[in-house]
Amino acid sequence: MFKDIDGFKLYYDVEGEGPSLILLHGWGGNSYSLLPLTNVLKKDFRVFTLDLPGFGRSSKPVSAIGGEEYKTVVQKFIDAVGIQDYSIIGHSFGGRIAIRIASLKPKGLCSLVLIDSGGIKAEKETNQILSERFFKLLKKSVKLIFKGALQYRILETLKRHFGSDDYRRQDGIMREILVKIVNEDLTDLLPLIDVPTLIIWGEKDDILPVSHGRCMKQLLKDAQLEIIPNAGHFPYLDYLPKVYTVLYNFLKNVYKVHCA
Repeated sequence: MFKDIDGFKLYYDVEGEGPSLILLHGWGGNSYSLLPLTNVLKKDFRVFTLDLPGFGRSSKPVSAIGGEEYKTVVQKFIDAVGIQDYSIIGHSFGGRIAIRIASLKPKGLCSLVLIDSGGIKAEKETNQILSERFFKLLKKSVKLIFKGALQYRILETLKRHFGSDDYRRQDGIMREILVKIVNEDLTDLLPLIDVPTLIIWGEKDDILPVSHGRCMKQLLKDAQLEIIPNAGHFPYLDYLPKVYTVLYNFLKNVYKVHCA
């Protein structure tokens, strides 16, 4: 199904019956990325999954929007579809959007689940700082020496070499958006969230370290942290039964106590 939201053609799907859950995927993913979770949660919940702008079947932004704009799109989607008494589950990039929404204390939000979520801006290591400086120097030199198509090809080669995996997999405006998103620090928003929050983190996440999850737990008012042993950045793929059990027990209590 599609919904027109703020100029975006937004793809979404709904499965199951029961209390409403909104699942937000990570960077480079889409609604199918969370299919393992959808398949187990739809037995007890009404699960909404959507392709965020620029991913899957949803239309692509025409300018370099940031987390604030993504948050607004999701908020307007919730209102347009008429979702009431809901919880948001956000993985990685999706967690960033979920944090922004929850910090506004919207009516109807019952709880928040963050799975290996972005939002904590880590200090860069020395080798990363040096690499970025070297890239900027090379980029400046290439622009001075070369012109036209040759300049473009050389710059693209440099970007693929120095950029992250996520950066290399994207092009055009989505690269600009990624750079903007990863530099957003949401630390100040976490203490504003007052709904029960479950943080799930893969113990061996090498993209967003588990220390970020511990930091979030300290900053949130009502949060529990569940570390999944031996799991990576996608714990719901590595150990789905464990993640589902933790999720189900949390949500069952939330809807019984907070949204009865």
